[in-house]
Amino acid sequence: MSVPTIKDRFKIAFIAYFVLLLAALAFFILRKYAPPLSFNQKLAISAIFVSPIVLASLWEHLKGFKVGGVEISLQEVAATVNYELASAIQDLQGSATPALIGAINKAIETTDIKLVEVNLRSSPYWWSTRLYLLAALAEEFTRIERIVFVERDAARIYVGMASPAAVRKSLATAFPDYERVFRQLVQNGLLYRLPPAQFVQNVGSQWSGQLFTVRPEPGATGVAVQPIALPEQDARKLVIRDLLLNWMGNSLETEARSWDGSPPSRALYAKILTANVPYVPLLNNGHLQTVVSRTELALKIASANVG
Repeated sequence: MSVPTIKDRFKIAFIAYFVLLLAALAFFILRKYAPPLSFNQKLAISAIFVSPIVLASLWEHLKGFKVGGVEISLQEVAATVNYELASAIQDLQGSATPALIGAINKAIETTDIKLVEVNLRSSPYWWSTRLYLLAALAEEFTRIERIVFVERDAARIYVGMASPAAVRKSLATAFPDYERVFRQLVQNGLLYRLPPAQFVQNVGSQWSGQLFTVRPEPGATGVAVQPIALPEQDARKLVIRDLLLNWMGNSLETEARSWDGSPPSRALYAKILTANVPYVPLLNNGHLQTVVSRTELALKIASANVG
């Protein structure tokens, strides 16, 4: 290994101070304009902001991504995905909600669950009413940050992802009555001051028994048809990819990176770090393989190269 010259050392020192200055500037801006964020969140975002510069500066010197001599694997930076909550909500049948209770308890108590997956399957399966309920419960009671949409059953063809709040807002725009019914159930539950799991049980068990207002299309004469109240199974829409894209619009995050399943490389990690989304799906010919947390990867790389 060649010994760096005095000039090289000054260059490294200059880059290091420059990176520190940018990190401090980013932290100052976040502190001033994003007060709701915690200290650790601001620090993490600042690290992400400067990580591309660090990576570019040290690229030719990196022998591997290691923390304490151990290679960083995709598993370490993969986001934890919950499958049970979506399944429990779609399979709700009146008051029979034990699966929902267990799933929502797990989502509430396990703070590292950041993603929940919805599989639209090969044939229409998901109801619009249940998709709204999933988004609303995830936003109100869990720390889930993204709902991940795939289709075609076990093939898991990636469709996109969005925050529970974005999914809820989009569906509430398309079906205003969903929000009204949910809000009414929440207000009713607040009267009894129930613990979260039991609160969700009550909302879930009552959801399928509610009447939803449906506004039919005008008849051939152009005369407006009066809205009618229908039970959930008659007011639902079966969700397919095209309908979801129409409801979500630009709120659906579709950016992804290709990965053929080979051992992760510096090139793959660099592609992940340049993504514009916090959770980066890795796809093999459109099939979802895993989802990487860009924040976790940036922090791992920064830690691996300290000292």
